[in-house]
Amino acid sequence: MIPHFAHLKDSTCLTLFSEGESHSHLQGKQQLYAFFQKHAELVELEPFLKMVSQRPDILITTKTESIPIEFQCSTIPVSDIESRSAGYRSIEMKPIWILHTPAKFSTLPVGVGTFHFSRFHESFLTHTSPEGYLLLTYNPKTERFHYFTSLIHVAGKRYIGIHRILPMSMQVFPFARPKTPSGLETRRYVALYFSMRNQFVQSRVLLNKRGVNDPFLRMCYELRVIPTNLPNWIGLPVLFSESFREHDCEWQLAFLYYLRRKGITFSEISPSQVRKYVSWLEEPSEEKVKACIAYRDLLISASVDSCQNGTVIDEEKLIQLISERLLAKRYEN
Repeated sequence: MIPHFAHLKDSTCLTLFSEGESHSHLQGKQQLYAFFQKHAELVELEPFLKMVSQRPDILITTKTESIPIEFQCSTIPVSDIESRSAGYRSIEMKPIWILHTPAKFSTLPVGVGTFHFSRFHESFLTHTSPEGYLLLTYNPKTERFHYFTSLIHVAGKRYIGIHRILPMSMQVFPFARPKTPSGLETRRYVALYFSMRNQFVQSRVLLNKRGVNDPFLRMCYELRVIPTNLPNWIGLPVLFSESFREHDCEWQLAFLYYLRRKGITFSEISPSQVRKYVSWLEEPSEEKVKACIAYRDLLISASVDSCQNGTVIDEEKLIQLISERLLAKRYEN
């Protein structure tokens, strides 16, 4: 071993970059550093920020701001990601986290598809207006960025979105913004969403082992709705629906069930009543309040006033709703 200076064993050094680095991490960091040098005025590799005792992989400084870049290869606790981001924000820096492209994502076909994201993957989701949710990853082996854009949460870890690939040689900074889905892509969204919706309903009926004790089936029974014939406006992707981990059919039916029991119509329920309903849920949040209000507004716009009025929203109207309410205007408010 070449003679070198070393820190004392078990000593604490705030300026030592302690995270073990794999070959992929080193390779990706060097490639990103070289890329940013071509597109930014001042680029530093692993600078130490004394104010927060943190060392980003790369720091980009422009005339107006400093941007920490974190290229994450290994799986770390989500709390670590949140605390690091909070540290940067405390000194008025907005970090950009780039996830190393997981192996299972590298071979996915481009275009509209369904994706499974773990809680760790979800922590890297960002949103822009009007594009919506976005997951940006980079594969140093192929030198390609993988974009997962216009993401719609379906249930649990499942999303519908668009996978696009951009070679490093075609990337720009600030990073290229994804295109809004085309009309053909939006129709693919609708087809995939309702295919997954039908699978959910069928599984709850055919694979159910609890009978009428199953909350979903019990609510269907009390609302006099046949589960396999749910109106197509029960189970729609609306703004902030990702705040519910349940399938859209499930949380929306529960909301309708609550209104029915309280004798409140869709047009009558106020934001304060919605907030009261959400406060009784297991994990209440302001995002769930917004999701319920968005669903209420959608039903009012579609002239739906109760579960028994027989209203059916045709396919063209559904395509329009998804296009306007989700894919193009997701984060305007």
